[in-house]
Amino acid sequence: MSDKGLEMSAQDHPVYESHRQQVDRVLSDLSRGTLLHKVKSGGMLYPRTFFLDTKDMVLRYTGSEKRFRKKKLSWQISKIREVRDGEKDYSKRLDPFDRGRCFAVIFGANHEVLYLYSNSIYERDMWVKGIQFAIHMEQYMDQKQQADRWIKDAFNMADKNNDGSLDFEEVMKLLKQLNADMDKKYVKALFDKADTEKSGKGRSRLDNAEFVQFYHLLTERAEVEEIFLRYDGGKGYMDCLDLQRFLKNDQKVTMQEDDVNEVIAAYEPQKQLQLDDHMSLIGFRTFLTSRDQQMFNPACRRVYQDMTQPITNYYISSSHNTYLVEDQLKGPSRVEAYITALSRGCRCVELDCWDGPDDEPVIYHGYTLTSKILFRDVIGAIKDYAFHSSPRDQGDRSYPVILSIENHCSIKQQTVMGKHIRNILGDLVYAPTELPNKIPSPADLMGKIVLKGKKLPWSHSTEEAEVSDEEDEAAESQEESKSKDKSKHKLSRHFSDVVGMKAISFKSTDEAIASNGIFVSLGESKVLKMIGNDIKDVNRLSQQMLVRTYPSGSRTDSSNYNPVPMWAAGCQVVALNFQTTGAEPMQLLHGKFLDNGGSGYVLKPEFMLSAEKFSSQLEKPTKKKKLVMKMISGYQIPKPKDSKKGEVIDPFIKIEVHGSKADNQQVKTSVIQNNGFNPQWNETVSFNLNSPELVLLRFVVYDSDRYVDDFIGYYVMPLSCLQQGYRHFPLFNKTGDQLPQALIFVHTEIVDA
Repeated sequence: MSDKGLEMSAQDHPVYESHRQQVDRVLSDLSRGTLLHKVKSGGMLYPRTFFLDTKDMVLRYTGSEKRFRKKKLSWQISKIREVRDGEKDYSKRLDPFDRGRCFAVIFGANHEVLYLYSNSIYERDMWVKGIQFAIHMEQYMDQKQQADRWIKDAFNMADKNNDGSLDFEEVMKLLKQLNADMDKKYVKALFDKADTEKSGKGRSRLDNAEFVQFYHLLTERAEVEEIFLRYDGGKGYMDCLDLQRFLKNDQKVTMQEDDVNEVIAAYEPQKQLQLDDHMSLIGFRTFLTSRDQQMFNPACRRVYQDMTQPITNYYISSSHNTYLVEDQLKGPSRVEAYITALSRGCRCVELDCWDGPDDEPVIYHGYTLTSKILFRDVIGAIKDYAFHSSPRDQGDRSYPVILSIENHCSIKQQTVMGKHIRNILGDLVYAPTELPNKIPSPADLMGKIVLKGKKLPWSHSTEEAEVSDEEDEAAESQEESKSKDKSKHKLSRHFSDVVGMKAISFKSTDEAIASNGIFVSLGESKVLKMIGNDIKDVNRLSQQMLVRTYPSGSRTDSSNYNPVPMWAAGCQVVALNFQTTGAEPMQLLHGKFLDNGGSGYVLKPEFMLSAEKFSSQLEKPTKKKKLVMKMISGYQIPKPKDSKKGEVIDPFIKIEVHGSKADNQQVKTSVIQNNGFNPQWNETVSFNLNSPELVLLRFVVYDSDRYVDDFIGYYVMPLSCLQQGYRHFPLFNKTGDQLPQALIFVHTEIVDA
């Protein structure tokens, strides 16, 4: 692209240029490459030519100083979480440069960031738009296109000499890499069938298109064909009535004829069959693996619950020590951690506020060696990302964000905090001027940022006064070494006025309920003891107030507790360390808040909202259910991450039920030897459930090993979102990214127990 083109302003383009024309023009320009500078720490710039390749769906560059690199460095578009302009990024790395010419590309669940500096604001905007276009293209690419692209990627990986073809031995090696240990004669027969351009000279080879055809032949699924043959009546296709019967009998779905014909038109690839309202086996297989036919009900992907009830009636996705990215004692604090948590659906973040230099409050883990970040930078990031959904993290993020403030600042710096909140957040702040006559609902607070913290009495007129202190989480990690009296704390009127939800220290349930507070915080040990002694009392507290729980101060490695017992007792704000993505607690949180459109707010079951009904449910449950689940098969299950083993995996599935104490249970399937490609279990398991409304299902796929079974992937979802019948569910890795192509095929049924 010429320098003149780079300097062109948006106004220079035709006024009536259509959106489609704009997309095509931008993608065409970026595919030819432009000079950008990689921004490194220390203010270093490295010039590179970047290309946005929407054919192979990669972002790549040339010109690396690492001249020994054989391949150009590239990133798959599917790995990009977000692209943001420089003004919305809080990295100090960009401070020496004009932020109007900077942008950042964020990758993966760990939010790796690539910082880039462009030649102009116009070029920056063009790259931001272009990458956003590409993300949407990748996301909405239909299933067959995605599968074909994945197959082509596998082909390119195996084509070591870059000659555009694979011989039979290369194909066999690739299949082993893809976790398939298959009969050589069977594979050879399919190889020869796909080799349609035989030259007659030398060894047979498959080009890229032939390999795609070969792979489709190889991945035909007998377990799906068996279902198809039950309904096709020997015709070789399913007509509208056949598909209606399948939907009603197995999927527990009643669908009108016109709607069924629309399904056929959407999933049947053969035009003549489409016109005749007939569905082939290929169309049926595509339909059965489509997103809307997965085990997770698509109705739960939107906000469908009543959002007008008091906010105390909802579970809220919540983070603890949000500013940390590693351990609790000496790890770094980063503004980016707030952006990460918010982008993953968190609606309650924590800010530990302390006096900083130059009268600027800072956030860090007090009494530790963790690094410090400016309070005002965190507030700025929250403003930019509180209600932001990236294309990669779909969800309704319009419901309120709660800032859980742990205030250790002097009066002077509290006043600075109050001014920053007013100046930066403005009308976004929920700050009533008098005690509300009712607890607001999530709907009342849409688009609002709510501060939870210590607050002076509403009628108090002085500039400062003492208030009872809250739990001091920071001191816990020091084994109560802080000897000062922490029962009282001076509070600034300027800060108190921006606090929208009053937090109180907990002494007893009756005293807490009698206060005019709305928030109470309980440490892990305390709340578990309370649940063990009298779970009804904990639930009674949660019916009147938001109960926030947080990990013990002894968890210096940022590990997490199991959140399920707290949810089962009614605690709404169960805060976890979001930086610890790989373990079970965060997997359970991920699955729970898939519900209700990913809004971060999930309505509690009705029996949790009444002391009488809660007590009755514990003592004599009336809505018992039985979940019957046939674990049928797996599809393209990968090897464990960073696996160095040469052999194909031996997969098995652990199925867990998490909910009330009486419902917690688990079972394992048998181990399938040497087959991650298409393992078949065909095993039925069942679970009797006392409180099905609280149940989370967790599936974990492992590679069986003599010593320690290797984790491959997980899936968690609420039972309330389950679609019955023949369904697939995907797998996620430890960082929360979905594994490409991997699916588990099940049949489920829920009956009265």
